[in-house]
Amino acid sequence: MVRPLRLSFENAFYHITARGNMREKIFHSDRDKEVFLKKLKETLIKYSMICYAYCLMDNHYHLFIKTTQPNLSQGIHYLNSSYANWFRNKHQIIGPIFQGRFKSILVDADNYALILSAYIHLNPLRAGIVRQLEDYPWSSYLDYLNLRKPNISDPSFILKSIDNNTFNSIKSYREYVIEYQGMKDPIKKSYHHIALGSETFIERVKEKIKHKGQRREIPSTRSISKYDVETIITKMTQVLNIKSRMIFDKKRGNPNRSLAIYLIKRFTPLSLSKIGELFKMDYSAVSQAAKRFEQKTEMDNEIKEYMQKVITALKEI
Repeated sequence: MVRPLRLSFENAFYHITARGNMREKIFHSDRDKEVFLKKLKETLIKYSMICYAYCLMDNHYHLFIKTTQPNLSQGIHYLNSSYANWFRNKHQIIGPIFQGRFKSILVDADNYALILSAYIHLNPLRAGIVRQLEDYPWSSYLDYLNLRKPNISDPSFILKSIDNNTFNSIKSYREYVIEYQGMKDPIKKSYHHIALGSETFIERVKEKIKHKGQRREIPSTRSISKYDVETIITKMTQVLNIKSRMIFDKKRGNPNRSLAIYLIKRFTPLSLSKIGELFKMDYSAVSQAAKRFEQKTEMDNEIKEYMQKVITALKEI
């Protein structure tokens, strides 16, 4: 069976879905969903992506995202593989967790963002899991209604398309979703499961395909992120008023080294092995060092403030 073509480029919008292998569950508990959302947030930061809507079901998930860089495959592969590794270890499972490659459909955000977000949010209602969507905590719907502070999704993009007045847009969005509860699957209208949009949009997509040729994967360029090692090291030296050599000093218990490892792992798409090369350590030691530092921040407010200063400066870029 021929794999669907994958288009990847800057500032593109996608509907992403991934299902459990053999349609088995990928979430057995609320804890599993919490971990997945944590890894989703990490992925969005590492790969400079924006999430506009999401919904976690027991055996699959939906995302509506924007890639600011041409790194769709790298980002979703990181999300799925990091979660799958955790899930296998947690539940003592051997073998694949997800069913093949994730599915991605390029979306005409100008014309289909609103309807796609509603379709994603309606999943638990259609499945009969809840009687009203407000009772389902594992989607971004509560963020749209301002019933929960947005932590992962950005509802403003779609809400502003309805009305610039926040109160009016929230009310209108709720009414829109209720009205479209019987809405048919919009993806069935997609062009060969590659793109979803107006005729003009589809024609532009066809031109891209024609221009790029018949390769099954069109990634445009290498993976790019908003943050890189040099940026993080520079910000650390500026904010903490230290020399870069103090960051790479292998002295036991060096907080600057631990912070740098944690930030590079969190904010850049660099692999563990590449980070290990920077700090002259094994890739598994990189993972453990980042985890230990994160645990310290949960117990020590001084270290947490120390870290937060740098993160604040990075987010101002």
